[in-house]
Amino acid sequence: MSKKTIVPSSVFTGRDLTLPPLPKPTATFATEGTTRLTVENIRGIICNPIYAGIPPYPALISDEQWIAASKRAIEEDGIEQFLVNMLTMLRTSLEPAPLEKRSL
Repeated sequence: MSKKTIVPSSVFTGRDLTLPPLPKPTATFATEGTTRLTVENIRGIICNPIYAGIPPYPALISDEQWIAASKRAIEEDGIEQFLVNMLTMLRTSLEPAPLEKRSL
């Protein structure tokens, strides 16, 4: 049976709201040394806003490029899947690590 999340009444509508479970991530993080990108790695790159520049990471693509790619991914995969993937990639990207070992 799927796990459901109960959101307290004060958050949204004044009543408890049962939310369906989120989809599983379909994106994976391409680590340093990856020699061949998978479809999941490419999804991870597209949905990760760090590539557009979030300190301490420099921008590798423009905001316009990231937004255009994200828009297309949302059209193809749906907003909920995109957001799950983006959150997963941000959490992976921002895990504590020594600055000298961080790379994209």
